[in-house]
Amino acid sequence: MKTRKINAAKIIAGSFLGAIALGTVLLSLPFSTVTEGAMPVVNALFTATSAICVTGLTVVDTGSYFTHFGQIVILCLIQVGGLGIMTLSTFFLVLLGKRLQMKDLFAIEGSIGKENIRGVKNLVRYILAVTIGIEFTGAVVLFFRFIQYEHYPVPRAIYHAIFHSVSAFCNAGFSLYSDSITRFRGDIVIVTVFAVLVICGGLGFLVLLNINNYKFWKRSILQKGRLKLQTKVVLSITAILLICGFLGTLFLEWNNTLGGMPVKEKILNSFFQGTTPRTAGFNTLVVAQMGMPTLWLMMFLMFIGASPGSTGGGIKTSTFMMMFANAYSIIKGKINVQLFGRTIPKRVIQEATCIMAISLGFIFILTMGLLITQKGTGFLKIVFEVCSAFSNVGLSMGITPGLTNIGKLIIIATMLIGRISPLTMALIVGRKTELPAIGYPMETVMVG
Repeated sequence: MKTRKINAAKIIAGSFLGAIALGTVLLSLPFSTVTEGAMPVVNALFTATSAICVTGLTVVDTGSYFTHFGQIVILCLIQVGGLGIMTLSTFFLVLLGKRLQMKDLFAIEGSIGKENIRGVKNLVRYILAVTIGIEFTGAVVLFFRFIQYEHYPVPRAIYHAIFHSVSAFCNAGFSLYSDSITRFRGDIVIVTVFAVLVICGGLGFLVLLNINNYKFWKRSILQKGRLKLQTKVVLSITAILLICGFLGTLFLEWNNTLGGMPVKEKILNSFFQGTTPRTAGFNTLVVAQMGMPTLWLMMFLMFIGASPGSTGGGIKTSTFMMMFANAYSIIKGKINVQLFGRTIPKRVIQEATCIMAISLGFIFILTMGLLITQKGTGFLKIVFEVCSAFSNVGLSMGITPGLTNIGKLIIIATMLIGRISPLTMALIVGRKTELPAIGYPMETVMVG
C-alpha cells in the first residue's frame, strides 16, 4: 500500500488561508456583532487575518463592536495562530499516522526551531502543555486582580482574564478595552503579568523547553545539562532589547507621555512599553502622543520582533544577532562567525541575510502601496503601521480604522506575509542544495 505523502507548503498555506476564511465567515454572521446587520466583509477579513496572524490591529473596537460569540471566535483564532497552525496540523498528522517527506520535516524543524525531528510528537504535546499551563497561570492571577481592581462579577472576571491571558501569551494585542490596557497602567500586578506573558510567548517553545530541562543548581554538567546556543542567543539578545526599550522609553518619554506620573509608575510603564513593541501590541501609553525618537525606537524593536518558534513575528532575535555577529567578525577580520564559544555555519549567516533583505524589500513595497492609497496620511504613521503589521505587533498611531478598503487589503497582505514568510523561508532552507555541475571561475566585486 502506497503511503500518502504530505507537503508542508500546502499545510502552511492551506491552514492559514482556511482559518482566515472560516474566521471571516463567522465574523460576518449577524449575531457576531452588536450592531444590526452583518459586518462588512473587508472588515471581517481584516479582523480574522489580524487574529490568526496574532497581530492585534483592529478597524473596530473589539470589546464593544462584537458580541460574546464574535469575541470567542477572535479568541479561538488567536489561540490557533499563536500555537502555529502548522504545529497543530503536524500534531494531527502525527496522530493520524501519516508520513511526512524529508523536506517537510525540515520545514517543521525550521518553523518550531527544533534541531532533531525524531521527537516531534512529544514536542507538540509539550508545546500544548506549556501554552495551556502559562495561559492558565496568567488567567488565574488576572482573575483575582480583576475582581479586586474592577470589582467585576465572577463570570465577567473569568472571561476577561482568559481572553487577555491568551491574547498576551500569543502576543496578539487584542483587548476587550477600547484603550488597550492604559486604564491599568498604575497597577503593578496587571502590568507585570501582561509583560511576563508577552516575554514568555516571545522566547520560543524550544527555549522554554531548554530552560525547563536545565537544572542550574546541579554542579555536574552531566546532571544539569547545558543551555543550547539557541537559548543563549535568544536570552542574551532579548535581555539587551528589553533594557534598550525600557531605558529608551524612560529617557525619551520622561516629560512627554510619562509626564505627571510618579517615578514608580514611570518605571513600570517604561518597562512595559519597551517590552510590547516586540510583537505584543498592548499599550499603557498613547502611541500617537509619543515623540518621534520613541516611535523610531519602537519601529526598530518591532522589526526585530520575537524569537524563532515563538508566538511573535518580526525577523526574529536570532536573525538580528547573526547579522550583528557577522558584521563584528568582518570588522575584526575574522574568517568565521563565533558566538559563545561556537562557530556559526555560513549557511545560517546566509539565511539571516536572506530574511533581512526580503523583509526590508516587502516593507518598502507595501509602504509604497499604502502611501499611494492613503493620501493625506503622514509618512511616519504609514511606515509605523506597515512595520507593525509586518512584524505582527498591532501597535498603531490611530490610522487603522480610517484605512480605505484597498489600504485594508494591503495591511491584510502585510500581516499575512509577515506571519507566513518565516515558515516559507523554512521550506526554502529545508530544500536540498544542488551543487553546480560546472565550477565557474571566482571573481571579486567591490561593495560599500
